[in-house]
Amino acid sequence: MFRPLRPIARPLAHGCQYTTAARAKQRLVVLGSGWGGYNLARKVDKAVYDVTVVSPNSFFSFTPFLASTTVGTLEYRCATEPVRGIEHVQYAQGQADAIDFKRRVVRVKPELPAISDYILSARETSRTADALQPSTDNPHPPERYEIAYDKLVIATGCRSASFGIPGAAEHAFFLKDVRDARAIRTRLLDCLELASLPHTTLAQRRALLAFRIVGGGPTGVEFAAELHDFVNHDVYRLYPRLRGEVSITLYDVAPGILMSFDESLRAYAEKKFARDGVAVRGNSRITAVGADWLELDAHERHPFGLLVWSTGLEVNPFVASLDGLAKHDKTRAVLVDPHLTVLDTNREPVEGVFAIGDNSTPAHGPSLPATAQVASQQAAYMSRTLNAIATGRELRVQPAFEWSNKGSMVFVGDERALVDRSRPNVAGPKSRLAGIAAWVIWRSYYMTLAMSWRNKALVPMYWTLAFLFGRDVTRF
Repeated sequence: MFRPLRPIARPLAHGCQYTTAARAKQRLVVLGSGWGGYNLARKVDKAVYDVTVVSPNSFFSFTPFLASTTVGTLEYRCATEPVRGIEHVQYAQGQADAIDFKRRVVRVKPELPAISDYILSARETSRTADALQPSTDNPHPPERYEIAYDKLVIATGCRSASFGIPGAAEHAFFLKDVRDARAIRTRLLDCLELASLPHTTLAQRRALLAFRIVGGGPTGVEFAAELHDFVNHDVYRLYPRLRGEVSITLYDVAPGILMSFDESLRAYAEKKFARDGVAVRGNSRITAVGADWLELDAHERHPFGLLVWSTGLEVNPFVASLDGLAKHDKTRAVLVDPHLTVLDTNREPVEGVFAIGDNSTPAHGPSLPATAQVASQQAAYMSRTLNAIATGRELRVQPAFEWSNKGSMVFVGDERALVDRSRPNVAGPKSRLAGIAAWVIWRSYYMTLAMSWRNKALVPMYWTLAFLFGRDVTRF
């Protein structure tokens, strides 16, 4: 007989510290590990702050590379950075589900499996990794716990929006983090293998190889471009029976794609997609989605093997559930003052509580775009501001946050890209560029923007491997 293993941990007590650092440090709790939260945790001064990151994701997703990971141009590790890799930062893998602003505590629900008893298999103990088998008897349910803070930064971001389209959330794939990229890649390879089976009919094969993207913004366009390159450079070489069978269609409710870009650059992208056989269907309204079909304008049904949905963002349930804070009437994002301090329902600052990234919006002035560029700049500003007030300077005398628009870039396939710095509010010289030169700028910029030296080395290595030997189609 084998004795069940005892639980290995207990829930943290109320108000407990997640670290044993000196009490002289202020407790900074950062909610979220995206562009805002992760960058803030990296840059804030750990000599004056005892930093804890609370996030259901133990990693940061480098979103510009997600489309590349869906088809094997890059591997997943190239698009991630571990939160625990940040020196002198504690990490709690969980979902913040409430904040008590009076007591200055965050309630956290662990985003982990239940702590189950494990039974050792006598016969396999020394021979296989399957020796530990989870028992369903008397599992220990996860328990919520609280983390106290002196300063709190809400950087939980937004989630992908389906705008209430029936079936979209259940049957479409989103592309928000590396787990989404893995799911898309798995489904894509499944479609290719199913289409290759000898008993698959022509109609079934064409449906399986109908890849559809909803959303003509940069994410949808880059995924369509990566998918086109994968199909033409690798799929038709590795699956010769499928040559000419794949179709890629991009839908958007707007008249065209990349509507935030300069008109000449939009035209370049649409012409290139037309030459490449990527169908662009503007003025298209998706009204319903099924397991293997989408409904267009309430009457046309289009079959698909893979549907990727990239139509925008909506506030996440946690931010929507926060009481006592001022919210934007339409987006429900938290309102912040010029120093990114959260405002209560009386439009007064909540002391020690800040919000950055997609889940916040200025109380006065124009809204900022929900982009990585904005969140990164807010994180840098927030780190400077927190460092200043930790040394005794007053928050009200600190400079207000100002967003500096650096322009936009997007990859459109076949070593081509667009760089748009033509908008009036772009900082520095105005310019627009399309083609190979823009692609070189796109790759160079994002390669240098990769957070760690590990990824700065891995990214060009995998690009080179994909160029020389093709993309990896291993499914596991």
